[in-house]
Amino acid sequence: MKTVLRFFSWLAVPLLLTGCSNLKDTLPATTQTAGVHPEGWISKTSADFHGAAIRAQGWDMRTCQTCHGSRYNGGTSGVSCLTCHTGGAGPENCSTCHGSATSPAPPRDLNGNTANTARGVGAHQVHLMGTTRAKALTCAECHSIPGSVYEPGHVDSDPPAEVLMGNYLANLQTNLPTTSRYSASLPLFDPNPAYDPATTSCSSAYCHGTFKNGNPTNTPVWNNPASAACGTCHGDPTAATTAQKALPKTSAQGGTHTTNTNCANCHGGVVDASLRFINASKHIDGKLNLFGSDIEY
Repeated sequence: MKTVLRFFSWLAVPLLLTGCSNLKDTLPATTQTAGVHPEGWISKTSADFHGAAIRAQGWDMRTCQTCHGSRYNGGTSGVSCLTCHTGGAGPENCSTCHGSATSPAPPRDLNGNTANTARGVGAHQVHLMGTTRAKALTCAECHSIPGSVYEPGHVDSDPPAEVLMGNYLANLQTNLPTTSRYSASLPLFDPNPAYDPATTSCSSAYCHGTFKNGNPTNTPVWNNPASAACGTCHGDPTAATTAQKALPKTSAQGGTHTTNTNCANCHGGVVDASLRFINASKHIDGKLNLFGSDIEY
């Protein structure tokens, strides 16, 4: 019996080596070395780090599945990628390439940047997490969200990412004739939001000034936090006081807003007398909050 087992153990060696050779041929060119992967394959500081190799092949990880299994849980290699990639979908989790374990949006961007002055980072978290001055938004406000990594429109083109701005908020129309706040002296404000990747700025979006008594020519710069200061969307950011900065267009400026700068008198459901936000979710939300009630405008 021992002789038979010994015979089969020796027989398995050439079969195993043949199998490895066949699998090895299917790996990316950068990994075709003795031992299948280079020595620095799992070291983030190495030039041979597997993340760099995957990036070089357009973020396509399907070759990894040849050895590690369709779910990256071991496959014929017996080595599971899920040991490190613990998020849903394993290596195909959004945060593998951008974002973090707490948010799929940068920081980190595709280049590893974390500063909001980097164009890949910019104001992602300000939009998604909300601030003391504004409600939280979703990725879908600006992007088409893929159902999987390889869905058309995701990793099938070079960066920067497509910024479609096709969802509700950026396109919201104001001064509609059907509402109680309609003013015949003002036109219908019908946004046509667009993002310019050359200047990293957006324009003609409801959420940044294209609304009744707002600043429709406002073009905030994505990676310049100062470009979204109070008054840029409605008012004058160069004015002396916060109340004056926030004052929407009055009749003298071609609008219909009162010259009263005591914002809390009418918008007490949003800010207090000191212009501290009481409820940031009611700011830039598509509604006009007057005397504690939300109305269309």
